[in-house]
Amino acid sequence: MAFQTYSVALDQATKLKDSSAVTTDGQGVVDSASAFADLGGGYAEFDVVIDWSARDVADGNELYDLRVEGSTTSAFSTTYVLGSIRLGHSSVTFNGVSTPPSGRMVIHCNNVALTSATDGNSSSAMRYVRIYHDVSGTSPSITYQAWLTAKQ
Repeated sequence: MAFQTYSVALDQATKLKDSSAVTTDGQGVVDSASAFADLGGGYAEFDVVIDWSARDVADGNELYDLRVEGSTTSAFSTTYVLGSIRLGHSSVTFNGVSTPPSGRMVIHCNNVALTSATDGNSSSAMRYVRIYHDVSGTSPSITYQAWLTAKQ
C-alpha cells in the first residue's frame, strides 16, 4: 500500500491561521488579526496546507468544514469557495472512519471562481484568499493552522 506524504516549506508570511482551537464559525486569524493572502492580479494555482493537532468527535455529530475562500476585495464582502475539506465524525463526513486526532491535508486550488448562477461563462480571478471554518455538532472543537503555499 502506498502512502502520500507532503513535505512543504511553510512561511509565516503566507500563514492563513495560527494554531488555536475553534468552536464557532469564522475566518482564520494570525497574530490576533484576520488573515488573508493577496495573490495580485490574474490566474494563480496554489495549495493550502492544513495541520490539525486536536479535534472533538465524541458526540458523534461534529463536523468541521474548512473552506478556502476567494474574493475580489480584501473586505471579503462577497466570497467564493475555491476548495474545501470536511473533517469530523464518520457519520457526518460520510467517510468510513472519523478524522484522526491529528494530521495534515493539502487542498489544491486555483483562484478562478464562477461568479454567476445564470451565465456559465462568467468567471473571475479572485485576488484575495483566506481560510474559513464552519463548525457544527453538539460540542465542536478543532485546533488547526493553515498556510498558503506554492503548488506542489
